[in-house]
Amino acid sequence: MVSTKRLGAAILLTLFVNPSLAMTDSHKSVVQEPNKNSVVFFKRQVHSNNSVENAVKTLLSRYPEKTAEFVKIAFYTYPDRYKEIIQASVKAQPSFVDDIIKIANELDVSDPTEIISIAVNAEPSYAEIATKAACKYSPEHFNEIVRTAVKNEPDSADQIAQKLVTAYPNKTMDILITTIKEVPYVGKYILDALLAIVQEDDGTSEEMIILTIEQLAEYPDAMDRLVKLAKEYNIEQTRVKDSALKGGIDEQSIAVMIKSHY
Repeated sequence: MVSTKRLGAAILLTLFVNPSLAMTDSHKSVVQEPNKNSVVFFKRQVHSNNSVENAVKTLLSRYPEKTAEFVKIAFYTYPDRYKEIIQASVKAQPSFVDDIIKIANELDVSDPTEIISIAVNAEPSYAEIATKAACKYSPEHFNEIVRTAVKNEPDSADQIAQKLVTAYPNKTMDILITTIKEVPYVGKYILDALLAIVQEDDGTSEEMIILTIEQLAEYPDAMDRLVKLAKEYNIEQTRVKDSALKGGIDEQSIAVMIKSHY
């Protein structure tokens, strides 16, 4: 009788030579069904570990370099257990979160927003990397992914926004507005993080400040900081006032803030 250990070694070899798990090019995997031996091996692991989650954790801890292959087999073998598979794989090997999200999207295991939600909650410290990956593999859901990520991990909202603006500079305003709308109480920190990236572009910086003033007009603590920042960037008082009023602040309050900083 072939031992589980020997069978495991054999499976690891077939992961590289099996056409169903080959690569079409250096960027995209072929989405095909894994061979029967792979499925049998994984099912035995689930049986011996008492759950899909434990099997994934055990395999990825033992063979981290095979993370993508085992995650793919797990999704194929137990498609209805995608939540457990994503959680377990991200927790076991967070540095492979890009690959995990890529495979989950390729196999369409769930909506992209649910995939990022599960991944972020599984390992919050990798939230910005997971969000960037989700946006890369599901660009048509960009804003929804950003909104979901910062809602699930608001403490990392500034890092998420900063990572995305660096990767997608043409979406700077979308990222800023989407993030601040979802977590307005950390809006000023998000703005600071993004201004550090675009500091050489005065025009973009001014637009970002004006947009943030509008979005955070009803948050006094943030507004005082923003009006001061507007003065530092030599933004005209009328622009600051108009944006704040558009955001819902009363005229007297914004007048007092402008007077204290201009």
